[in-house]
Amino acid sequence: MDSAELKIVGIILAAGLSSRMGEVKSLLPWGESLLLDRVIENAYQSKLASLIVVLGYEAERILEKINFKESKVIINPDYSLGHSSSLRVGLDGVPLDTDAAMFLLGDQPFVTAKIIDIMIRAFQKRPSSLIIPTHQGKRGNPVVVHHSIFNMVKEITGDTGPRVLFRSLKKQIQEVEVFDPGIHFDIDTIEDYWKLTSYCEFDNLVKKSFEAN
Repeated sequence: MDSAELKIVGIILAAGLSSRMGEVKSLLPWGESLLLDRVIENAYQSKLASLIVVLGYEAERILEKINFKESKVIINPDYSLGHSSSLRVGLDGVPLDTDAAMFLLGDQPFVTAKIIDIMIRAFQKRPSSLIIPTHQGKRGNPVVVHHSIFNMVKEITGDTGPRVLFRSLKKQIQEVEVFDPGIHFDIDTIEDYWKLTSYCEFDNLVKKSFEAN
């Protein structure tokens, strides 16, 4: 990670119950490591100024098995109240001189450092209340939130994220085309997991084929 002109802190949200999965998503095997390891590594290789990881459900198990590198780990005791509780906990942990926070989802391993850096450059060029990545006209994650609306985000309740602010802040949103479908891929069910691990294996085979030629 590297500090940019404007300070953008990454917040990885990994506190959920994994209720649709039936097991702890963060600890699912992913390549040679685990799912949350991959998400953290992607963020760590980006130009984010620093990184916060919010845990909740099965936090002790996750702490034992995941390499958090230089991340600040925060435990959300109210994780059962939904996604919004982790937004608040994460924002409470950012330094006072933070210009923006980037919310990353702990179940999106295809959000690469390249995607993250595209979002960072967009904020550096034109700081906006909300910056949202798009691919082929469809919005995805991660979302960048300007420090001026941190309090608005903290007022969100229930099992939802910054998306509930999109309508009221419509004129303050900047959309950024990232030319990568990875912003749409998350893992909610075991079917998602098997489909995306197969996609990952196929993608790696294609890359190796090109490298060999």
